[in-house]
Amino acid sequence: MDGLVIGGLTISASALRHNAALLRDLVGAERAAFVVKGNAYGHGLVAVARAIEPLAARLCVYTVDEALALRAGGVNAPILILGPIPPAALGDALASRAELSLWSTGEFARRVCASARKQQRVAAAHVKVNTDLNRLGFEPHELVDALEDLLRLPELRVAGIFSHLASAEELDSPYTMHQLGAFEHALARAAPLLDQRKVRPLRHIAASAAAMLWPETHLDMARFGIALYGLWPSHQTREAMNAAALGLRPALSFRSQIVAARTIAAGASVGYGGSFHAPRDMRIGVVPTGYADGIPRALSNRGAFAVNGALCPIVGRVAMNMTEIDLTAAPGARVGSAVTLIGTDANATISADDWAGWAGTINYEIVARLPSELRREYPDEDASTVAR
Repeated sequence: MDGLVIGGLTISASALRHNAALLRDLVGAERAAFVVKGNAYGHGLVAVARAIEPLAARLCVYTVDEALALRAGGVNAPILILGPIPPAALGDALASRAELSLWSTGEFARRVCASARKQQRVAAAHVKVNTDLNRLGFEPHELVDALEDLLRLPELRVAGIFSHLASAEELDSPYTMHQLGAFEHALARAAPLLDQRKVRPLRHIAASAAAMLWPETHLDMARFGIALYGLWPSHQTREAMNAAALGLRPALSFRSQIVAARTIAAGASVGYGGSFHAPRDMRIGVVPTGYADGIPRALSNRGAFAVNGALCPIVGRVAMNMTEIDLTAAPGARVGSAVTLIGTDANATISADDWAGWAGTINYEIVARLPSELRREYPDEDASTVAR
C-alpha cells in the first residue's frame, strides 16, 4: 500500500488563467475583479490568487483573515473585503491595505476612522446598497444621506458603491432589471453630491451570471466568482454563453484510489443501514473518502465515480471516511486502481454539476465545501506555489 492516495485535489493553474483571461476580455481589463472567498471556492485561496493576480483589477474576499492570508502569501493586488469585519480586526484589515465594505454610518464607521487615524492612513470603503436582495446595504433612498455623512470623515475615502443581484442567472429576469434600475436611480440621485466632492467611486453590481448575460450591468467593475473556476452559474448561462463560444475550463479534479475490493453474493447488503442489496453476485470497491472529505451523503445509491474509464455507481450509504462503488463496469479494477471522483478518466467524466444534480444542490456548494484539509496540488503552477 506504499504511495496510497487517500484523496486529493488537482487544480489547473493554466485553466484558471484561461478562464480569467476570457472573463477579463468579456468586460475589459480594468473591470475584471475575481472572487476568491471561501478558500477560492474550495480551490485554494493563495495559490489561486497567485495564479490569476496578473489578470485581476481586484481580488474580492469575504473575511479579514482571507485578506491577511493573501498578503502573507505575497499577493499585492487590490483586495476588497465583502463581508463584515469585527471591530477588533479593523487594524489588521487596514494594515493589509484592503478596501472595506460599509453599510452603516454609525459606530462601525467611527471605529474605521479611529483605526485609520492610529495608522495615519485613509481607509478605502465600498458603500453597499440594498436593491431588494434584502441582506446587507443602505436602502436606495438612504444613499445620499449616507454618503454625505461618510464624505465628512477625513480618514475615509469612498472608493466604490455596489450592490448584488438575486436572479441574474435567469435569461428572462425582470427582477434583475428592477434591481439594476433601483441601483442606477440611487446613483443618479447621488451624482450631484459626488460631482461636487470630486469623488468618482467604482460602481459595481454584476457577478458571473450578470456579467455574461446582462452587459448593461458591467458598469465600472464585475465580480467574477464561480466562472473563474470553470463552472457555470446556471444551465441557462452555460447554454447562452456556449452559443457565444465562451469556453470555460473546469479547474478542479478530485481523485483517490481503491483500498479494498471484494465479491459479495446476491442479496448481500452494503454499508450502514443496509440501504443497498446486491441484485446479483457482484464485485465492489472501497474508496477511502466520504462526507468528511466533501462527498455529499446525498450521493448514496445515486452518484458514481470513474474507474478505468468506466462509471461505477455508488452503492450503499456514503460514510464519513469511505464510499463503496460497484466495479462491474471496471472488471480490471484492483486495490490501488485510481478513482476519479470529479474530473475525466478516458471517456468518463464526472463534474461538480453532476454531484450537485445527484445531491439536489448547486455546484457552488459542492466545491466550496471541499475541506481545506484535502491536499491540493497545482502541477502547472510555477515553483513558488506550494501545494497545500
